[in-house]
Amino acid sequence: MSSQAEVHSIDALKDFRTALALYSEDTLSALGAVEAEVRRTGQWLQQERPYYWQEQIKRRREQVASAKAEVFRRRLRKTPEYSPSLSEPMEILRRAEASLQDAEKRLLQVRKCQPLFHQAVLEYHGSIQRIKDLAASDVPRAVTVLTRMIDALEAYLRVAPPPGLGLETSPAQPRSQTMPTARATPAEFATIAIKVIDAEPAVAALGQAITGATTEVDSRRGERAEALADDKGEDGAGRPTGS
Repeated sequence: MSSQAEVHSIDALKDFRTALALYSEDTLSALGAVEAEVRRTGQWLQQERPYYWQEQIKRRREQVASAKAEVFRRRLRKTPEYSPSLSEPMEILRRAEASLQDAEKRLLQVRKCQPLFHQAVLEYHGSIQRIKDLAASDVPRAVTVLTRMIDALEAYLRVAPPPGLGLETSPAQPRSQTMPTARATPAEFATIAIKVIDAEPAVAALGQAITGATTEVDSRRGERAEALADDKGEDGAGRPTGS
């Protein structure tokens, strides 16, 4: 596996960093909206619905009592000569009792749903914990790492290449276009790497690429020195060689 890092566009890294930051913001916003809805539903189920049906039960019990009283009064008015109709008050009583039973049934259903909802909330929180940690911690950490990478690469581009290697940029050629070929001296590049990159374990691959680039520069400088010595007819110590 190659230890070299091949970067063609710092702008692409910046765009990726922006996309990560937006992803984190959008994810946390969506999770926050869902959490608010969960709390609202919990309050509705734990407080509002029980209170509502308890009040309905009280009101409907009063209606049942009123209907029973009307039936009782009509029965008291019954005489051998007069028999008041009981069909209407009996129908009202039947409806009032059915309404009361419905309210009691609904209150019971609400109370049964409360532990189920609580369990569902626990399962939901467990299922989103990973993505929540990712958006709240991992992604911001990755954005920080990308920022350090970008700063390191931009610092690298600001280092002038050694003279005489033909790597100087012309006025018509932007400095950023020379990034794939221009290299700093080993000492300068190592200083940048130590200060900016090596402090973050998550960018160890880029640190390996820096080491490889430094070794490659040293090798090429040695080859160039040997080639110049051969052209001038000198040995490695600068002494003329015999013909």
